[in-house]
Amino acid sequence: MTYSCAIFEEPLPKNVTKSDMKLLNDAQMRKYDALFERLNIKSTDHILEIGCGWGHCAIRAVQRFGCKWTGLTISVQQFELCKKRIKDAGLEDKIDIKFLDYRKETGIYDKIISIEMIEAVGHEYFPVYFSTIRDRLRSGGIAAIQAIYCPDELYERLRKSSDFIKKHIFPGGEMPSIAMINASLPNGLIMSKEINQIGKHYAVTLDLWNAAWQERRSKILITLGYSNRFIRKWEFYFVLCSALFEYGNIDVAQISFVKEF
Repeated sequence: MTYSCAIFEEPLPKNVTKSDMKLLNDAQMRKYDALFERLNIKSTDHILEIGCGWGHCAIRAVQRFGCKWTGLTISVQQFELCKKRIKDAGLEDKIDIKFLDYRKETGIYDKIISIEMIEAVGHEYFPVYFSTIRDRLRSGGIAAIQAIYCPDELYERLRKSSDFIKKHIFPGGEMPSIAMINASLPNGLIMSKEINQIGKHYAVTLDLWNAAWQERRSKILITLGYSNRFIRKWEFYFVLCSALFEYGNIDVAQISFVKEF
């Protein structure tokens, strides 16, 4: 239940037609590990995760490094399942999940991580997002994000138009461009020049999601009661986005930032 771009070993899998949950899970863990490497996590760190999803990132990090972790979500379902998973993993003393808007958090942290969350905040709140990251970091602290983004020259046109994904899949979603990220940074938060672009890995991730979707089509229709229209809508989303990432129309990257002393 991790719904962001994974990182696969090279050479990348091609012509994916069957689901492979082990391949996908290993690649998702590789995604987390790449972000952890950017953060240089230590056992003494207290880390804030803005948009903690279903808790996989938190559990992975704490099991590897023994650090302290605080995750934020505004989803009731995510909050409840995260709490259960953390309890089952025996990590309640290390991981705290809060049902809280990230803008209302007041703590100070050594490191911050945020995976494909920026696309949900909206154009006018990009500066708020990065100002919050700066304000929640200690001096010299590091943040790492994973962000879907569009080419700089297409940003304004895409922002002011509607498309299938905005209408049917992620209403209100807006991906930034690299130039927009730079323009949104507050004083005192510096972006690293080393940007890890992994768009082609997202194409494979989407292909594996689509394969799993197809294999569970009957269950989705019959057991869960969804319509053929619902099925086709998500099929189109998987195929469309896979092509967009494969051919570089949009991209995704891991980016790090440092708060100045």
